[in-house]
Amino acid sequence: MTARISFTAGVLALGLLLAGCESLPRTDSAQTGPFFTPTNVRGVERLSSSVRRIAILPAAGLPTVPEDIVGRLDDAFYSELNRTARAETVSVSRDVLARLTGSRQLNSTAALPHDLLAKLKGSTRADAVLFVDMTAHSAYPPLVLGIRAKLIDLTSGDILWAFDNLFDANESSVANAARRHFLSTNSSPAGSGNLSAAVLQNPTRFGAYVAAATFATLPPR
Repeated sequence: MTARISFTAGVLALGLLLAGCESLPRTDSAQTGPFFTPTNVRGVERLSSSVRRIAILPAAGLPTVPEDIVGRLDDAFYSELNRTARAETVSVSRDVLARLTGSRQLNSTAALPHDLLAKLKGSTRADAVLFVDMTAHSAYPPLVLGIRAKLIDLTSGDILWAFDNLFDANESSVANAARRHFLSTNSSPAGSGNLSAAVLQNPTRFGAYVAAATFATLPPR
């Protein structure tokens, strides 16, 4: 009789232990990492106080990517540049750029019009201009977005900051960082659970993460 009671008590204890383990929160890599850190970055130690306004050009896309798809990056990068609060920002539309240069986009590595910087300074009253180039793109999971960017002083022509990195959601560190960014900028409705995986399926949301990660490397004030 005593042995039977001990056996029953042991089974109950084991059941309670397993139930307790199931109720423990699972480790989420969006909270613990590892996280992707852009590495191919260079620039001045600090932005000069003379850089009070930055003009951001429309993103330059790849020949295989339609303009309306590339255009979605424009909003994401302009919004994220504003969030950095590095300077006042002004967006140069594709139509305005076409009137100034005859082209609706400019790649930072291409031969630029000799009077481009002067025209941009005169039309935007900016102190620096930001180029954003798309270097790789996949709109289907696993999402991929390559970004090259340059911040150029409109008076001297000096490069104040340069960035060139590939964000591949197939890499766990990139996926973790994208999900962490989503969780930090979005609140899920009560009872809906963790929706952060959506960023890995949605090119617009993934682009917002890439823009934030890109501009987080801008020189501080």
